[in-house]
Amino acid sequence: MTTKQIYQEFLGSTGICTDTRQVSEGSLFFALRGDRFDGNDYVEEALRKGCRLAVTERGGLEGSGRVVVVPSALALLQDLAHYHRMKVAPRLVAITGSNGKTTTKELMAAVLSQAHSVLSTRGNLNNHIGVPLTLLRLKSEEFAVVEMGANHPGEIAALARIAAPEVGVITNVGKAHLEGFGSYQGVLDAKGELYDFLASRGGTAIIDGSDKTLLEKASRTGVRTMVAARDGDLPVSVRLTGQTPMLEVELALGKDVRRFTTGMVGAYNLQNILLAAATGAYFGVSASSIEQAVSQYRPENQRSQVVEGGRNRIVLDSYNANPSSMREAIGGFLSYAAPPRMLILGDMAELGAFSEEEHRELVRWISTLEVDRVYLAGPNFHGVCDPAGPVTAFRSTGELSSRLREEKPAGYHILLKGSRIMALEQIMPLLMDKNNINYGK
Repeated sequence: MTTKQIYQEFLGSTGICTDTRQVSEGSLFFALRGDRFDGNDYVEEALRKGCRLAVTERGGLEGSGRVVVVPSALALLQDLAHYHRMKVAPRLVAITGSNGKTTTKELMAAVLSQAHSVLSTRGNLNNHIGVPLTLLRLKSEEFAVVEMGANHPGEIAALARIAAPEVGVITNVGKAHLEGFGSYQGVLDAKGELYDFLASRGGTAIIDGSDKTLLEKASRTGVRTMVAARDGDLPVSVRLTGQTPMLEVELALGKDVRRFTTGMVGAYNLQNILLAAATGAYFGVSASSIEQAVSQYRPENQRSQVVEGGRNRIVLDSYNANPSSMREAIGGFLSYAAPPRMLILGDMAELGAFSEEEHRELVRWISTLEVDRVYLAGPNFHGVCDPAGPVTAFRSTGELSSRLREEKPAGYHILLKGSRIMALEQIMPLLMDKNNINYGK
């Protein structure tokens, strides 16, 4: 079958499925291969559960009216997603960056939703599978806000070709996925692939006017830019006026100045607010609507969530971590959290040859801060910590849990942050009173 023929099947289906545990009657099943699974082993199960059509790479199934055998199910899924995106033709904004892209995506979708119908990436389904699945959810929305993640060169370029954005936002460039990118310059070049695509298609990049690195990168690329700054192309600025611990901000859109309290903690979120507000302004959303969207937004998915746990007040930020985001989160935490303060940090993943150096430098920096207690978990942190030093390191989350179970710390402001592999959210019950838990306050 051609992409056009598969598209007709898609239009008559109940949606796309890549997991037989989630097959719905009349869906299209794509048998995808992964590091730890092979969807081609489950074609018969998908058919039994009522899928309309199964797309597989497995030979020997040819001839069935409900099976399509192709060289690459993933390539067909991506082609189908691009075809559908072009048919539905929403105005599409792509977001990438080292830090803040998921929060910026959610804020941006909230802002644009004040004036338009919007579809956005669910959670962080931002890779070579997640982006196509997001696009295939499009119906008749006016806008799509699509997050793009990458840990190797060429991935953003490939995702941009699939999604075909007209506007792109790079939140920032930091020390993330160094194992795949090789260096900070490698990260910059990889994220800059979004600018390259926009330049080739006459698209527009919205850039924080204070980010000289991205302004220079955009200039070298030749992409059309809209700079967000008080005196920029998009006259938008965001200023911190207080933290209680929620951010209190002053948002200026031209001469329209608004002061309000957000549902977010950490001054690093100011840039996320700025980029979302600037994108809204670019598409004609009013200052009052931007204020409403930002003030009502509440972070989820273990990203800067404030949890009142009875015994302690916890900032849960355990979804991901890299050297840049660690420093931003810790610095922000210390700017608003009253003593006594405690840091519970997990290893930073995907740093490759830079791992030992980056973990050691972070420990050295933390040792200079005014923090009452520091607990570090994971083999990388444990390997660089001096047992006689000012921080306590554990080989694993399990060892850390044992200590917390014994000590039952109480009365602290706690920052809980680490890479996804550490699953630090598992220790939350050891820091809270079960009958006195409140999220997002």
